[in-house]
Amino acid sequence: MHGWIANHSDNRLTQPLIRRDSGQLEPASWDEAMELIVRRSKEIYEQYTANAIGFYTSGQLFLEEYYTLAVIGKAGLGTPHMDGNTRLCTATAAAALKESFGSDGQPGSYTDLDMTEGILHVGHNISNTQTVLWMRILDRLSGPNPPKLVVIDPRRTATAAKADVHLAPRVGTNVPLLNGLLHLIIEAGHIDQDFIDNHTMDFDKLRQTVAKYSPERVEELTDVPVADLRAAATILGEVKSLVSTVLQGVYQSNQATAAAVQVNNINLIRGLIGKPGSGVLQMNGQPTAQNTRECGADGDLPAFRNWENPDHVQQLADLWNIEKNSSPPGNRRPMH
Repeated sequence: MHGWIANHSDNRLTQPLIRRDSGQLEPASWDEAMELIVRRSKEIYEQYTANAIGFYTSGQLFLEEYYTLAVIGKAGLGTPHMDGNTRLCTATAAAALKESFGSDGQPGSYTDLDMTEGILHVGHNISNTQTVLWMRILDRLSGPNPPKLVVIDPRRTATAAKADVHLAPRVGTNVPLLNGLLHLIIEAGHIDQDFIDNHTMDFDKLRQTVAKYSPERVEELTDVPVADLRAAATILGEVKSLVSTVLQGVYQSNQATAAAVQVNNINLIRGLIGKPGSGVLQMNGQPTAQNTRECGADGDLPAFRNWENPDHVQQLADLWNIEKNSSPPGNRRPMH
């Protein structure tokens, strides 16, 4: 919206700058700048291997550019050291999705919001950050069969004002709050045991962990009243479909990945994943945060592939016409 300001700024670079022997940045031609990049990259590669080369990418590129960067870095040079604005923005989302589902891909769709019985927003003030999507939810809330809405946010936002239950935890206590919700859902028997048995692992460990978080202990840790916690757990446990969303209130907080994973676990223990009206959306701060990850221009592999899956690695080696173990994706893990 404000791109024209940057495009016409007097401070905008209109040609390459090279730091010469004087130590000062001086104008140079594109040919000179490209030759310098190629020459120095070759020298570093020959002396130190590709492990000495790293990429840090902007959040302002397009899909094709991100994928080209991935091919240059991983298939061409063979470096795993690629990162982008996702480090600051949504590295938590990527880590949590891979931890829970083995792939950095969103297990849900915006269309699920059109039919769901329940919505859980965790650290996601959607009325401010995604106004078009919020209008879609407002249409549901004011229409027939409105969904139940639970909002977790320390602030009384416009989003929270529309909630059936608003939980306002003390800052930094997302994990104990979510543990408490999981405990109450499990205790009430609002779980899909068949789904758990067939599609998840280590449910007993989860149950043992969250059993330590009684409503009274959660109130002591988070300042969320017992009655409010129970009301939220009843909604999340009884709706027949659920869309859970997460944003920066989780990502930029204490124990961020653990909290994001526990949101995933609410849908998983209820068996409300991969069904119409149900899913998890670990939202992004800006569109290209997802693009960087999907295209492999950061520490991940393109198209939701996982470093730990040998079939995924072999697929990319075949597509890129490289030996599986001669360079990434096969022989080195990313730096994050």
